[in-house]
Amino acid sequence: MAEVTNNKVRVTADLSYDDVTALRNLAARQSVSMTEALRRAIATENLLQTRRKEGSRVLLENGGKMTELVFTR
Repeated sequence: MAEVTNNKVRVTADLSYDDVTALRNLAARQSVSMTEALRRAIATENLLQTRRKEGSRVLLENGGKMTELVFTR
């Protein structure tokens, strides 16, 4: 169920304990609220899906070594 107030929508979601733990960890590492961490995660996923649809590849660089991140879905 979603409630719209002041151009914001309140959303209720059922998440697993592991998902909530991951969200808390993201928020703590970025020194932001869990809501802001969730917003950032959604924005990142949206960007990745948009770019992948356009044919872009996701590359990770570590110590000069490049690895392609392959998504299976």
